[in-house]
Amino acid sequence: MILNRLVLFVVLMMMVSFSCVKYSFKGALPSYLQTIYIENFEDLTNYPGVWEEFMQKLNSSFISDNTLDITEDAKTADLILRGQILSINRRPVSFTPTEQVEQFQMITNIKVECLNTHTQKPLWSENISRYGVISGAALRDEIDAAISVALDQIVDDIIAKTIGAW
Repeated sequence: MILNRLVLFVVLMMMVSFSCVKYSFKGALPSYLQTIYIENFEDLTNYPGVWEEFMQKLNSSFISDNTLDITEDAKTADLILRGQILSINRRPVSFTPTEQVEQFQMITNIKVECLNTHTQKPLWSENISRYGVISGAALRDEIDAAISVALDQIVDDIIAKTIGAW
């Protein structure tokens, strides 16, 4: 009886130990993809401060994630991230009973490609659109805050797609 319990205990401990050995938060990237070069995205919107805010958030997020090392030389990078900030649009989403716009979505659209330099093929490529909500009578600060929310969501998507190799 004691021997059976001891054997059962040892088997369970081995199962638990072996099930945790290969687990990692590093995503689905192959091990040879260790560095990324982030090109300056082209800003087609000319919206003041958007390019600077986006590039700062993008770089900071890759640094914080710490899965890939950012390199300053595209020639030595395993991945190259590039793209364009295509547009920022305001779309009405709700109205008052008198047909006045009650809320808008501030939609930010960014085209992104992540190139695998070893294969010279995109790891992924996509147009990403996200939005923040503003009131119908929003002033510049509220509009900027909504765009910032959209940029945060886009950067999160870029990190997830790159690290997850989707």
